[in-house]
Amino acid sequence: MTEQAAPSPAEIVSPSDDARDLQNMIDLLRVQHANLAERYEWLEAMINHVPDFIYAKDLQGRFLFANRAVVANNGFAKVDDLIGLTDGEIHLEADAHDIDETEQRVMETGRPDLGVEEPRLKGEGWLMMSRVALRDRTGAVIGVVGASRDITARKRAEELMAAQTKLLHDVARGVELNSLLKDAAQILERLLPGRATGFDLDGTAQSHVEAPRKDFPINCRDGSRQGALAVSLQPGEIDAGLAEFLTGVAQTIGIAIDRNRDIARIAYLAEHDALTGLPNRTLLDRKLGALLAGRTRAVAVAFLDLDHFKLVNDSLGHAAGDELLKVVASRILSEIGESGIVSRIGGDEFIIVLEAGIDDALNRLQAISAHIARPCSIDGVDMQVTCSVGVASSQAHGSIAGELIANADMALYRVKAAGRNGIQMFTPSMAEEARHKLLRIEELRRALAQDEFVLHFQPQKDIATGRISGVEALVRWQHPQAGLLAPADFIPLAEETGLIVELGEVVLGKACRQMRAWLDQGIPAIRVAVNVSARQFREPSLCDKVSAALSAAGLDPALLELEVTESLIMEDVEGAISRMLELKALGVSLSIDDFGTGYSSLSTLKLFPLSRLKIDRSFIADIPGQSGDMAITAAIVALGQTLDLEVIAEGVETEEQARFLAETGCEMFQGYLFAKPLPAAEIAGMLQANSLSASA
Repeated sequence: MTEQAAPSPAEIVSPSDDARDLQNMIDLLRVQHANLAERYEWLEAMINHVPDFIYAKDLQGRFLFANRAVVANNGFAKVDDLIGLTDGEIHLEADAHDIDETEQRVMETGRPDLGVEEPRLKGEGWLMMSRVALRDRTGAVIGVVGASRDITARKRAEELMAAQTKLLHDVARGVELNSLLKDAAQILERLLPGRATGFDLDGTAQSHVEAPRKDFPINCRDGSRQGALAVSLQPGEIDAGLAEFLTGVAQTIGIAIDRNRDIARIAYLAEHDALTGLPNRTLLDRKLGALLAGRTRAVAVAFLDLDHFKLVNDSLGHAAGDELLKVVASRILSEIGESGIVSRIGGDEFIIVLEAGIDDALNRLQAISAHIARPCSIDGVDMQVTCSVGVASSQAHGSIAGELIANADMALYRVKAAGRNGIQMFTPSMAEEARHKLLRIEELRRALAQDEFVLHFQPQKDIATGRISGVEALVRWQHPQAGLLAPADFIPLAEETGLIVELGEVVLGKACRQMRAWLDQGIPAIRVAVNVSARQFREPSLCDKVSAALSAAGLDPALLELEVTESLIMEDVEGAISRMLELKALGVSLSIDDFGTGYSSLSTLKLFPLSRLKIDRSFIADIPGQSGDMAITAAIVALGQTLDLEVIAEGVETEEQARFLAETGCEMFQGYLFAKPLPAAEIAGMLQANSLSASA
C-alpha cells in the first residue's frame, strides 16, 4: 500500500481563512439582495406608474400583487390592504362570481382570455380585460395575472361616431326633417344625460335651453345660417371629441335641411313650370280631372300658343324669350284670377281651364288675348305679341281631360292654318280630319316600307337647240286603292312628320339608278335634277347619303343636280354655304328652285356655289298679261347672266311664254308646253329621239 505524502503548509487552511470566505459570501449576498430589492422597487415603481390595472392572484383567487391603479380603484390606501383578499370581499356577489368564473377557466385550461371589453365595476366607463395563467419555474399554473386598460374614451368616441353615422344614414334615407330632429334629440339625451339640448331653427326658440349654453351653428349649403344646436354646458365641460361630435350633429342637421329643401323643390318642379311657376301638364291633368269629376257647371279648355314666338328667340335671344313668357303668364293670371287654371306645358304653349259655358269662355278668352297683345318692353325693346287659341267645352266636346285638351289642340291647329291671331272653337269635323290625317301618316309609313313610290321625269328643253338638256325627277305615290297620287297629296304631310327625309333618300336613290339604267341602254348622258327638302338639307348625313347613292349606281356625280329652295338657304346663309360646298366637293351641281320667291340679294347670291337659277312658275303663269311678272322674269335672267349661271324657267305652258323667255335670253324651260312629267319608259323614248336629232 502506497503511503500518501503529507500536505504542504500552503494547503493547510487556517480558521481565520474560513471566516474571511464566509464574510465575503455574506457581503456578496447582501449586495445581490440590495440589487434585487432595488430592481423590485424599480419594477414596482414602473408598474405603479402605468395607468393600466395590473394584478396577480393565487389559485384561490386571493390577491398576491396589485399596482397602485388597482389599489386606488378599489378604495384602498396601500397595496398591503388588498393582499390576501378575494373579489367576493371587494365587489358585489354577482360581479365577483363573473370575475372568478373567468379567472378559474384561465387557470384550469391554461388558455389566456384576451381583449375582452367589460363595463367598469367602480364608476362609469369601460375596461379592456386580459388574463393569463401565472406559472412557476416548472410551468405549473400557480395563479392568474390580469391586466386591464381604461377604454372609456375610445368607447365614447365609437358611440359618438355611431350616433353621427345613424343621423347621416337617416339623412341619406330621406327621413323627414321633424323625425330626424326628434331622433337627434333622443341621441343627445342618451349621450348627455342630465344636460338640456335642443335645436333653434329659423330664429324660433324651439330648444328652450337656458344659459349657460353652448351653441353649435347649423349652416346650409349656400352658407346661410339656419339656426343652432344648443347644449347646456359650461365652457370647461366640453372636450375636443364631444365638441367635434356636436359640431358634426349641427352640420348633419344642415345637410338634412338642404335635403329637405331639395326634396320640396323637386316635388314642386315635378308639378310646376320652373320658369313661370305655373302648374305643368302633370298638375294640370290632376286638377282638371278632379274638376271634371265633380263639376256642377260647364268647363272650357283652351290651348293657347304665341304667334311667331321663335322670332323673339332668334332676334333677341332666349333670355328675352323667357322674359316674354313670364309677362304672358302674368297677364293670363291677372285675367282669370282665382276662377280658373292656367298651365304652361312647354315652349310658348299654355292651357287655360275656365268654369264657364261656351259663350262666356269665348268672351273671357277674347279678354285674355287682348291683354296679351298689349305692348310690352323686353330688354329695352318695345314689342307686341299676339296669340292663337283653340277651345273645347265639356258641354259638347268631351268629358275627360285628355279628350278636351286634344280637341282644343286640334282647334288651335285650325287657327294657325288660317293665319294665326284668332280663337277657334272645336268642331267634330276637325276630329274627323285628324283621324284621316293619322291614317294617311300610317299609310305613308307603310308606303315607304313597301316601296310604293315611283318617279316620273319632266324633260327640260334647251331653247336654242330645241333638244332635251336634262330631266327633273318628280315623285308620285302609287297608292294601292287611290291610284297614282301627285306630290301635293302627300309631300306636305311627309314634311310635317319628318318622313320627308326618308322619302328624299328614296327619290335620290331611284333617280341615280334610273340614270344608270338609261346609260346602260345606250342613251347618251344628260343631267338629272332632284329636289332636296329643307329637312333633308339640314341632315348632317346628307353628303354621305348623296355619295352613297352615286356610288351604288356607279354614276358620274356631274350628271346629278340637286335643287334647293331660295327660302331654305336664306334661313341660315353661313350654314347653307358650308353644306353646299360639301356637296359641290362631291362633284354634283346645285341650283336654286323657285327663285324670286325668297329674299336673297345679289351680294348674298354670289356667295353660293351654284350652277343654275330656276324661275318660279308663279312669275311665268301670267306672262304676257302681267308686265310686272315680265319685268321680274327679265331681271332674273339678267341676274343669272351676270353671275354666269344658267337660267331655266318652270311652268311654261304657252307659246307666248316660251317666246318671251327666248327674247330675254333664258336658256331653258320646262312645262306642259314641251312635256308633262312622264314615266321612265316614255322618257327613254324621248331621250332616244333626242339623241338621234342631235346626231342628225
